[in-house]
Amino acid sequence: MSHKNFSRVFVSKTVLLILVCWALLAVPASAQHFEQVTGALTNVAAGRNEVFGIDSKSAVWRYNASTKSFHKIANAKLGQLVVGGGTLSQLDEVWGIDESLNIYRFNYSSKAFDQIPGTLSQITVGPGYEDNCHPYEVWGVNSAQSIYRYDYCSSEFVQVAGLLTVIATGGGDVWGINVNGQVFHFIFNSFSQVTGLYGTPAQIVVGVNDVWVINESAQVYRYDPSTGQFYGPHDLYLVQIAAGGDGVWATLDGTLARLDPEAGEFIDVNFEGSCTDVAVGSGAGVFAVNSSNQVFMFIRP
Repeated sequence: MSHKNFSRVFVSKTVLLILVCWALLAVPASAQHFEQVTGALTNVAAGRNEVFGIDSKSAVWRYNASTKSFHKIANAKLGQLVVGGGTLSQLDEVWGIDESLNIYRFNYSSKAFDQIPGTLSQITVGPGYEDNCHPYEVWGVNSAQSIYRYDYCSSEFVQVAGLLTVIATGGGDVWGINVNGQVFHFIFNSFSQVTGLYGTPAQIVVGVNDVWVINESAQVYRYDPSTGQFYGPHDLYLVQIAAGGDGVWATLDGTLARLDPEAGEFIDVNFEGSCTDVAVGSGAGVFAVNSSNQVFMFIRP
């Protein structure tokens, strides 16, 4: 696919306000580029200050901003890794799941991963604002579709009513998809179904008050908080959307693009090779991996 703009997407005034930092920090496109960093990874995850990654052998690596390179975490092997929840007053949380579905949490003191009781098939993490027992929103679903939320007061995962196969969090918000492709939003301590989608949702992404869904046909829908429904499909067919405080990014057939909130469209970004994964932090930046497992960081002068 050539480097040209993705099809136009309508951006509401609300979203423009949410993403106003992009407009304030706007610089000429020629000055923005991806710069390769040392490391060979298949997946990356970024938060406010931390960036971690997994290589082709499931080994875990942590990014060092001063050396612009990833350094291996000893004796850590994970199949899934999530980073997030960091704010001005708290560090990012780093959680992972190994191929046996065991749960692990990164310990900043020992610089190692501690195993947490339980098993999950998917995990997500973001900032929490609800109460002292949930300074972070750490959620997961297991192979039986049961939903769990981590309680920092009891130091354990507590089951929440409902069944989901996919779960995502961001900005203190929690969303999920069940086995029938129905979308749910966690409100007032329970999951409520959200209508307005067409097709079967396969991926849900929660940014800064910004929720996106890609269905099984790769069509894109976006949540409108003013109506409480998703609208679309947009004239887009995407493989991946990643959203956070550092913007909204997307991939399609190896092409990488970012949402320009002023223009209301995804703009292709020059990237070396075919993009296979992109991670959008909330301060740590944007990292992307190509098909050769090379890792790049987006540079905005």
